Amino acid sequence: MLGDFWQELLGSVGSLLNTLTQSRQQREYVFVDSNGMPPLGLGGDAPDSLTTPSAQPAPPMWVQAKAQLETLQKADPNFLEATFLTQATKTYSAVLAAEGSMNADAITSFVTPAFLNRFQQRIAGWRDAGLTRVVSDVELDPPTTFKANIGGDVQCITVRFTGSARRFTKDDMTNLISEGSVQEESFTEFATFTRTAGSTTPKSTNGGGAIHCPSCGAPVDEGALRCTFCGALISGSGGTWLLDHASASAYT
Repeated sequence: MLGDFWQELLGSVGSLLNTLTQSRQQREYVFVDSNGMPPLGLGGDAPDSLTTPSAQPAPPMWVQAKAQLETLQKADPNFLEATFLTQATKTYSAVLAAEGSMNADAITSFVTPAFLNRFQQRIAGWRDAGLTRVVSDVELDPPTTFKANIGGDVQCITVRFTGSARRFTKDDMTNLISEGSVQEESFTEFATFTRTAGSTTPKSTNGGGAIHCPSCGAPVDEGALRCTFCGALISGSGGTWLLDHASASAYT
């Protein structure tokens, strides 16, 4: 009787284990597709597309600009961002003054021919329409380098200028404001400066030494773009950045 009891007990346990094994196999079979692969999230190794990290977002524009400037400085060891920004601010301020005086003569050496042509056309348009441009009470914040591109035939650096000013256009007959506001307003503008690829910054520009005209050898004031004696462009030294365009958007 005791032997029969143990045989029955062992038989029951074996039957239970067999049932559990079959049930498990059935459950696993339900989750297997026609290719023998478990569906997503139901076991098995996840496909590479799920385990591979998503593409990293591009770094901010100013971070990319810093990298470009580091590359530029390797090719042009005398280039200093601070010195460049000082020159860029002087040029931008001169352009604002020229806009207010409606006279482009003072900026011909600081801008590209394309910029000068557009600027002169704009002034002619105001005059033809009987308008006067007013720019006053200009206050500029420290500028920042926004983006840079040193590849191709031309090197470009875009500077972000912020500040406040009274900047408007008025009708000469009625004194009505046709553009802008007589109130002092904040502004943001992006100015892009260019120079020929392969240009280098003269050592004297950053070292405080005298700068001489590459054509006649006459001494030239720092920041001057033309020799006051012979009229030659100082850009022959490779250190001149000319304002090519300015816009309220960094992408136009």
